[in-house]
Amino acid sequence: MAIQGTIEREVAIFEQHQREGQTRWFVRVSCNFFEPRVYGPFPDEHEAERFRGGAEFELRKLLDYQLPSLSDDCHFPVLR
Repeated sequence: MAIQGTIEREVAIFEQHQREGQTRWFVRVSCNFFEPRVYGPFPDEHEAERFRGGAEFELRKLLDYQLPSLSDDCHFPVLR
């Protein structure tokens, strides 16, 4: 059984300023098949960007390879 509907995903970087003037960076990963997760803090934007690239790759891999096999075992709701 094929998954019906659209797979929506987002991997975003955001910053949070501290009282001491420091900036902390976080990566939010969300997909309409999983609960959103926030990873971090990262010491700088470059490190957060590196993590974001890896997270996007892993999420794409998961969606491409695991969800089609999972759809044989359970019925996903039709997304509109």
